Amino acid sequence: MPGAFVLTLGCPKNEADSDSFQACLRAAGWELIDDPEDADLLLLNTCAFIQPAVEESMEAIGEALDWKSRKRSRKLVLAGCLPGRFHDDGSGGLSDFDLIIGPADTGGLLDWLGLPPESVPGVYGRRHLRYLKVSEGCSNRCAYCTIPLIRGPRRDRSTGEILRDAAMMVHQGAGEIGLVGQDTGAWSEDGGIHRLVGTLAEEYPDVWFRLYYLHPAHIVPGLAGLMTEHGNVMPYLDVPVQHCSDRILKRMGRGYGRALLEELFTGFDDSVADLAVRTTVIVGYPGETENEFLELMGFLSRHRCIRTVAAFPFWPEEGTTEYFRIRPGELPSPETVQSRLSQVGDAADAHYRDWGERLEDRVLQVMVDSPGTGHTVFDAPLVDGTCFLESDEPEGTVLECRITDYEGPDLTAEVIA
Repeated sequence: MPGAFVLTLGCPKNEADSDSFQACLRAAGWELIDDPEDADLLLLNTCAFIQPAVEESMEAIGEALDWKSRKRSRKLVLAGCLPGRFHDDGSGGLSDFDLIIGPADTGGLLDWLGLPPESVPGVYGRRHLRYLKVSEGCSNRCAYCTIPLIRGPRRDRSTGEILRDAAMMVHQGAGEIGLVGQDTGAWSEDGGIHRLVGTLAEEYPDVWFRLYYLHPAHIVPGLAGLMTEHGNVMPYLDVPVQHCSDRILKRMGRGYGRALLEELFTGFDDSVADLAVRTTVIVGYPGETENEFLELMGFLSRHRCIRTVAAFPFWPEEGTTEYFRIRPGELPSPETVQSRLSQVGDAADAHYRDWGERLEDRVLQVMVDSPGTGHTVFDAPLVDGTCFLESDEPEGTVLECRITDYEGPDLTAEVIA
């Protein structure tokens, strides 16, 4: 007999999967609650992109197994990237799970629940922040990346499916919808991502739309112009560059060089509307020289559009191209990697100060996320800065606020309307 369930772990990239899993369980009569101790079923939606994520997932598995052991009737489902990347080899250790499914495997969950595939009309969520998947998988085959191993090649969702899910999210109270995929900009049906975003913005003028995970080689001309055409398309782009050295980018298999990055980011700098860019970089890549790292630092420091920089150390992930071709002595020392991470952090802090000075005393739209907190149009929820304000308005409410102070990525604001 269905009872109460909880969803746990994961990251913003697989929030869309969590919503789909939630829809399946609700269709079978299960009720979502917050406290695992009161739940009869726990679905663990894991991440396994790099080794620290694998370790976090393994720690969560230990806690989940302990949760199940305290009550015989409890059900435990392991889902997501961890089982998608590391398949059961028969060595044991997974028998305590009632079901093991890979990323986005709603079919496997529905079958276990005894429901036909057509029993779930779309996604379900209770938050004002939602993530709309436009594609699944990735075909870029970057030398360091495990995503194609976990999720397979890119498969675009149809326009009809995407519009159906968007309509359901809006009906459920979505205030902001993030468009996600492992390579969002490569979505190619019906005129591409540019036209899709425009269609959504026109159909739902009171909903904010935000673009995530845009591979630089697949950013179509005019994408930044969407922000001036549609006031509800956020002036924000998530563009992971990973590096800017031509030699390192070629070794990474990124499919572009520094010239393209400079052209893109100069265009973002010169955009008519203020445009905030979130980017990610990898430091300590095999063979990365000091001069190549300084080249990356120069790029990061030069472009004023950059609002957020996330830096990650290189991890040799089993199954990737780079894992098998690293030669002895190619990896920078741990001390060098930590020093480079610290220097990228200093560059990120400089961008926070620059943006803070530019935004101070400006009036911005802020979406309420919880009592006393929200996020601006320039910051993605959950991953970027928080805006602190005094307001009892419900989550999802959009307020006009004057920015009064800043500290790091975070802003303080007073409500004026």
